[in-house]
Amino acid sequence: MDIEAHRQQYLAELQSDGAAPPPVSAAELAQAAAGGRDGAQLVEMIGRLTLSGDLFAEGARALLDILANEAIAPPARLAAMRVMAGSRFRPHRFGPFNAEYVDLLRKLATHKSSELRTAALERLALTKDRVAQKLLREGLQKKRKPLVPTAKAIQLLAQDDHAASRALFRDLAARSTGKAREEALRALSTDPKSAALLESVAADKSEKTQVRQIAAVGLKNASATRFARLARKLVLDESDDDDVRAVALSAIAHSKDVAEKAPGAKFAKALAATGAATKSRALKSSIRQFAKSRGDGG
Repeated sequence: MDIEAHRQQYLAELQSDGAAPPPVSAAELAQAAAGGRDGAQLVEMIGRLTLSGDLFAEGARALLDILANEAIAPPARLAAMRVMAGSRFRPHRFGPFNAEYVDLLRKLATHKSSELRTAALERLALTKDRVAQKLLREGLQKKRKPLVPTAKAIQLLAQDDHAASRALFRDLAARSTGKAREEALRALSTDPKSAALLESVAADKSEKTQVRQIAAVGLKNASATRFARLARKLVLDESDDDDVRAVALSAIAHSKDVAEKAPGAKFAKALAATGAATKSRALKSSIRQFAKSRGDGG
């Protein structure tokens, strides 16, 4: 039985006995951690730790000690990390502990445990931490052993829309495959300089449907003008993939700046004919949405 299942069973047993789990003090948690308490029990105790009012400082201290303790198994340290992360929304109390917390996360970002590495990098990426970004970038550039899978690294690095990473994302979009390539294409959706690449991928019928859809949506954000031009061709091309056509038309219908660049009556007429001929439910639905957005249908 894994840690979470054990914890859920423990809580269920308490509830079946009609007893609500009592809160845990910082002193009790520290004693349990120092005494080598069973991992599942320690995780459960962290969930009941009292952090209200004047008890916050003692509780935060106990959590940081657990997070830093290499003798404690990853599940309990992850639980401590989650509680500390939630406590950051109380900056007036969390402030004195923030520097130590960030320093611990930076150390855990290179930990031997993949769970701790990933969790630490996720927390750091949310605050656009430069140390974490450097680690992620160097892993993608093969300057160091990657700390997380390529797709995950791109996803985390893309949370900071920084021009320094876009050239790297373009390179990865060109040479990567699978999930890594998909994440690289998503990361380029706010980069006008990547519009040509996104357009090329979206228009390429030899690409997988999922990849073309990602590129098409990204192109809409990167260049409304280029997307509108491509979308008109895709939607009316009966030899193209119906799901790609549906996504392209849906994007036109739901984006004012793109819709304004789409042609008028002639396009609408051709679209109506397409709707009558196609057997694709997705495409029919997108055509109805487009007509509704123009006031041509209900």
